[in-house]
Amino acid sequence: MPSTNGPKRGTERVALYLRVSSEEQVERMSIGTQEEFLAQYCGLYGLDVVGTYRDEGISGTVPMHERPGGGQLLDHVTAGKLDVVLVYKLDRIGRTLLGVVDAHDRLSTAGVALRSATKPIDTSTPSGRLIFHMLASFAEFERGTIRERTTHGLHRAYRNGKQSEIIPYGFDVDEDGLLCIVEEEAEIVHGIISNIAEGSTLYGEAVRLNAMGIPGPGRKYGGEPRRHSEKWTVATLSKLVHRSIYGGTRRYRANAGAEGIETEYPPVVEPELQQKAVSKLTENRRFNRRGGDRRYLLAGLIECAVCGSTFVGHPSKARGKQRYYYKCNDDRPERRRKAGKGHAPYVRSEWIEDLVWQDVKRFLQNPGEVLERLREQR
Repeated sequence: MPSTNGPKRGTERVALYLRVSSEEQVERMSIGTQEEFLAQYCGLYGLDVVGTYRDEGISGTVPMHERPGGGQLLDHVTAGKLDVVLVYKLDRIGRTLLGVVDAHDRLSTAGVALRSATKPIDTSTPSGRLIFHMLASFAEFERGTIRERTTHGLHRAYRNGKQSEIIPYGFDVDEDGLLCIVEEEAEIVHGIISNIAEGSTLYGEAVRLNAMGIPGPGRKYGGEPRRHSEKWTVATLSKLVHRSIYGGTRRYRANAGAEGIETEYPPVVEPELQQKAVSKLTENRRFNRRGGDRRYLLAGLIECAVCGSTFVGHPSKARGKQRYYYKCNDDRPERRRKAGKGHAPYVRSEWIEDLVWQDVKRFLQNPGEVLERLREQR
């Protein structure tokens, strides 16, 4: 707790800024914890609080001016409504030195001081500004060091075959923490991939498995029984067919460079059979025609500029007139949040197909120009 020898009540207009990310919420670093501490701090020091600004579930890597609460706070700072911004700790402002310094500069330009309730930081004084920049630098260094060590530890564990994430359906972990095959589940996986390779569809497999009363894969962590989902879905089956571990190779690429990490395991299905199933799904997605829909020749060939997924055909009827578009095929909420901007807009099928066809005709009439560009690129 801070010393009781603080200043008495003055005329400064103090604003509280509170932020917590989703990960910190899990670790019980809640908005309420910060607010309770700051309330005691202000009461002890006799500070007049004129406003409280909150950002809940917002990562510290997001610049302060792009957060809902942080943006509103900076607007009020610019309008001259505040004199001091008080935070629980410096990392509430940002997790990177650039983010912290940027927020400080915005406050400083408006003549507003930044104070921390847990560190001797008050940027209204020269010594406070010096401490501020030193702590910000050390905070970023510490964060980078922890991230580097954690990443190296994960890579080492993956290279040794250790499983620290959700265990794939058809597998369990042995006493050494290594993946081992669960025969009963592996038979189901083999049947799914075999049927898809022979021409079955994801929807057909979902109907078959649900009719047989086979529980969905759900989730499983090491040392715990599998928590099955109620049913099989098309999205679940699509992910299963594409998982490389069923063909005998487990790939992990996050922060591991271009080559990534690969670990060999006994295959659940022959790699050639899995590749055939994947090719069938790609073919089904490209040439899927529902009812009287037209054929979308570019389905699966156009890439979303925002999230990187492929485009599929999408009919739309408005005011009695049928129109045809291409749209992004990825509707997963987590991908939309990661992309931050949703998806690229719909594209009229007639326009894009005509544009591509004109390019094809130009190439057929004069291939030399394109071939010369390819030679130069090589």
